[in-house]
Amino acid sequence: MKVNKLYSASFLSHPDWEPASYIINKTQLKICHLHNYFEVFLVDQGSGEHRINGCSQFISAGFLCFIRPNDIHYYEAMSDNFRIINIIIPEPVVTALFAFLGRSFESERFLEPGLPPSVTLDHSEITGLIRELEQLILHKKIMKTASDVVYRITIFNILTKYFPVNRLNKNPGQIPKWLRWLSLEMLKTENFKKGLPALYKLSGKSQEHLARTCKKYLNKTPSQLVNVIRLEHSAKLLITTNISIIDISEECGFESLSYYYHRFKEYYSLSPRKFRKMGKEGQVYLRGDLSVKAEIPNSAIPWEVGKRDSPGLLLSREPVIRG
Repeated sequence: MKVNKLYSASFLSHPDWEPASYIINKTQLKICHLHNYFEVFLVDQGSGEHRINGCSQFISAGFLCFIRPNDIHYYEAMSDNFRIINIIIPEPVVTALFAFLGRSFESERFLEPGLPPSVTLDHSEITGLIRELEQLILHKKIMKTASDVVYRITIFNILTKYFPVNRLNKNPGQIPKWLRWLSLEMLKTENFKKGLPALYKLSGKSQEHLARTCKKYLNKTPSQLVNVIRLEHSAKLLITTNISIIDISEECGFESLSYYYHRFKEYYSLSPRKFRKMGKEGQVYLRGDLSVKAEIPNSAIPWEVGKRDSPGLLLSREPVIRG
């Protein structure tokens, strides 16, 4: 597969570039590439397969990854709602921050492993990061001369808050194809509503084997996998519809209203009723809803591999061999 190289100057000099941008176009996401810059991306909704340095990672909402300049990656098997928030970081910025943080920060854990470091954020952490990115975008729009300082502070916060020593995800190796397919199938309403019986039936595996494999590759038990899908769907219904809470609970497959309340509060730190109230008032972040809209400029999207269709994007025409 041809590997295309992207250059930071192409994006940073673009008049419509934002420091944090959505990437939702499947054509763009499927392009195999590396960069001359660092990149942090957050999956804020959906799920898919991250093909990285010859390996495969199943990724879903909450997955935060620190990509290095020579990492070769692209995305496959994406759900319809898959989307990432992308942050481009020039190499000198990262080099300076690592030097400032000193040896005890162990910057080699970012640079030396075969796969880039990643962490999985919970809902409150995603909300905090989203709000910080919104402030960054607003500073660029309103206070352009001061936005560079805010940008560097944001990168510093991401590295130190979300990638502290001893928090990085373990890389378990290639996720089985059947588990990738199963995870996507469970996003369908007819499957997550049925819950574990549907999960077991679709997998075709023993319960013990399925439990071990889910824990190894998804860091979740089968029950947690089903409940997270149900809870995130219910959260969307709470904010975007006026369906009663008891009907939402039943619609998502929860066995009782009290069990739904317990799991919801455990996951979101709010009761469904409070979550709905705050959501209607715009005080709650719902995955897939960055209130300050920002996307990669259309003129900077590599619609055709190996061609230069816009003045803002440079793609190498020859395969790049990773050294």
